[in-house]
Amino acid sequence: MIRLMGLPADRSFLIPGSTTPVGLAELGGGAMLVRFPPGWSRPERGHYLAGEEFVLLDGELRVSGRRYRPGDYAWLPARTPRFSSATPDGALAVAWFDAPARWAAGEGEPPAEGSLHVTLAEAAIPDGGLVLGRATRLLDQPPEEPGELLTVGDWRWAQHDSGPPDGGRILVRPLSAPAAGGPRRTPGR
Repeated sequence: MIRLMGLPADRSFLIPGSTTPVGLAELGGGAMLVRFPPGWSRPERGHYLAGEEFVLLDGELRVSGRRYRPGDYAWLPARTPRFSSATPDGALAVAWFDAPARWAAGEGEPPAEGSLHVTLAEAAIPDGGLVLGRATRLLDQPPEEPGELLTVGDWRWAQHDSGPPDGGRILVRPLSAPAAGGPRRTPGR
């Protein structure tokens, strides 16, 4: 397992519509570690043509009037309008896209489904896990199937055939998440 908090970014990347490059480290399986520098912002209005999931590990990230804090999970469906994105003091996140991350400037048409914002440490986990966006689940025990694992709180990431030996809350994504369709989640979310 890789401890993400101390992992350095291996390349610089300018997120479309933003003012300052971020640091990126590709983890594998489509997961990216994103280090936002203090003062980063994206003043441009627009949307991605793909759905995005992310977990904020450190700092604060503001997207379209929402504040994400450490331990927050977000699912933003394709075409979700984005505006006023910023991180005043810097932030660290793990992110996944369900298709190529193509940015479209301007308003566009909002998606039929809404976004999802969950604080992972506080979420109630039913039997079988809490289904979040795409094929992602939050579990309170090691998964039975192989997948990408992100341990909640100590922020370790791995591709495994089984869960971490010490248990705890685990965000699990299949090793090959579906590339089309909407998120699966509990009704009323």
